[in-house]
Amino acid sequence: MKTGVYLEFDGKQYDFEKIVDKARKDAKNNGGKDMKDFRIYVKPEDGKAYYTADDGRLCGDVEI
Repeated sequence: MKTGVYLEFDGKQYDFEKIVDKARKDAKNNGGKDMKDFRIYVKPEDGKAYYTADDGRLCGDVEI
């Protein structure tokens, strides 16, 4: 069974799976090859998902 998680905000719908994939790809492209932990904070009012990896040693954001 495939499960999807979506956020609806201000008339828009955001697919969490796509946000996670985009953030992971961005982190790997910026030096996060062997990440031990990865956290994503979604702020639809900013139109961004912010991420941290490896206890904050790697940080970034992606458009959602």
